[in-house]
Amino acid sequence: HGHDIEPHAPRAFDESLLTADADLPALFAELTRAGAPADFSLLLTGPPGTGKTEAVQALARRLGRPLHVKRASDLMSKWVGGTERAIAGAFAEAKRQGAMLFFDEVDSLLADRQGASASWEVSQVNELLTWMEEHPLPFAAATNHAAKLDPASARRFVFKVEMRPLDEARARRAFGHFFGREAPVLLDRAGGLTLGDFAVVARQLRFLETQEDAMLVGRLRRGHGLAGKRRGRSRR
Repeated sequence: HGHDIEPHAPRAFDESLLTADADLPALFAELTRAGAPADFSLLLTGPPGTGKTEAVQALARRLGRPLHVKRASDLMSKWVGGTERAIAGAFAEAKRQGAMLFFDEVDSLLADRQGASASWEVSQVNELLTWMEEHPLPFAAATNHAAKLDPASARRFVFKVEMRPLDEARARRAFGHFFGREAPVLLDRAGGLTLGDFAVVARQLRFLETQEDAMLVGRLRRGHGLAGKRRGRSRR
């Protein structure tokens, strides 16, 4: 499956724009230093657009490993035992190719076992945790819905990072990175913007003649407002 393998990010990405509750450069340095164990697991949580996938891509690049990306929804099977087989297959393939394995939207695979109504829900959580702990290579998982995760599962990850919206300084740097010029003062009032907001507006710009600062900030805020509403709805 060619689409499952992303050896590098499609464009030059500025890792220093990643905003988290942890010191990401320091964590990445620990995980990639010479002689560091390869068998770590990493859980990334945080709202959509905060750069969870970009952080994993950056880490895989530093490790010099291809990245195998699996959406949890792609692994889920309606057949008994099918999801467990898909999980096992993903780990086996990553091991064969020396790849870093990344499960996105992992909340649907690691749902809280307290609310599990069927034995298969419990067995797929157990299957994933067993593979995660025995896997000799890096494994990362991400979720927009940390509250839905099985708490015992979340604790089994060796490293946990909460990705966050951009702070003011990083938002200004993101403006320069995506739009190629200095950020206007107006941007500081926007607040709570994510890397995803900037990426979307940068794509919109290819279709627009005018690129005034006020228009860019307006589009960033509008995009973020919509994302905020969607996030709010999906949590209920």
